[in-house]
Amino acid sequence: MTSTTGVLLDRAGVELPLSELAALWPLGGWDSVSPVQGGKNEHLRVAAADGVHFLRRSYRAKPHEELARQLGLMRLLRERGFPAPEVVSASSGMDHAELDSRLWIATRGVEGTPFTDASPAHVRAMGRTLARYHQTVADLPAAVTEPAVLVELRTRAHEDGVDPALRARTAHLVAQLTAVLPHLPRAVVHGGARRGSLVFNGNEVAGVLDFDSSHADVRVLDLAVAVHDVGKVYTRPGEADNKVALDLSRVTELLAAYSRDLRPTEAEIEALPLLLEAKRLKRGLGRLSRSRQGESLSGNDYTKIRLEDLRIAWLDGHRNEMAAAFRKALGG
Repeated sequence: MTSTTGVLLDRAGVELPLSELAALWPLGGWDSVSPVQGGKNEHLRVAAADGVHFLRRSYRAKPHEELARQLGLMRLLRERGFPAPEVVSASSGMDHAELDSRLWIATRGVEGTPFTDASPAHVRAMGRTLARYHQTVADLPAAVTEPAVLVELRTRAHEDGVDPALRARTAHLVAQLTAVLPHLPRAVVHGGARRGSLVFNGNEVAGVLDFDSSHADVRVLDLAVAVHDVGKVYTRPGEADNKVALDLSRVTELLAAYSRDLRPTEAEIEALPLLLEAKRLKRGLGRLSRSRQGESLSGNDYTKIRLEDLRIAWLDGHRNEMAAAFRKALGG
């Protein structure tokens, strides 16, 4: 923990503009500031006279318009009673500030406890909360031709140097998703419906975080993200099977809770396993593409490529069980 008179470095080793931030968001006087790990954005936890707040610096390529849409969504959700973070305006009266060509926002801290992996009640709460979110944003315009993951897969499949078997697999998946696409409901998806996005008060959700990935897309994309995150089976770090398999009992709990409040369409039930596979292919193909373009991949990159290969192999070996679990849980 560092006082505002000290020096705090970002993950790249560059000094953060603490005094400027304290002037923009005085919050009654800062007591301490500390970094929060995780994510592609820089997060700071500020303990101040007005309570705990979080400052977030967006990644460098974040467009102003995208941030404005995100903040507008968060304010609208709160107006409609959904527990999104409260945006705190800067002293300028703006929702955000720009320092050194980087965008910053502040939100009031949400008190509570994190998602508990061993709690079926928390798994069910995620399903219910995701359904409630989709119901809350159902009237928002969300015109989108096709999901970003589909656009990227189509592009990757046509790049030079792609293994023929991988190209054929990707093309087949693209064809399957393209066929079902016209029947998929669109929505302003949360985009990051993971266990770390929820704050709990007992078994009840006290807050929903991480709206920086929100965008117009097919609604079922949120379910695919949540299924993968909640279902992941953790063994031991370094083990080949760590974070490969999905626990279908947890997945069933999640989907059944969602379906009780908002029943997915037949097309969404069909698309869900396809999107799980698409996300895995996208990540592996993206890293391989960087390598073909001359970028030097790290050992961690190759580890992640191998991880996605193992996940795809697991999905291949459990297609029937997944399809049965999805249909049972979603009422199909």
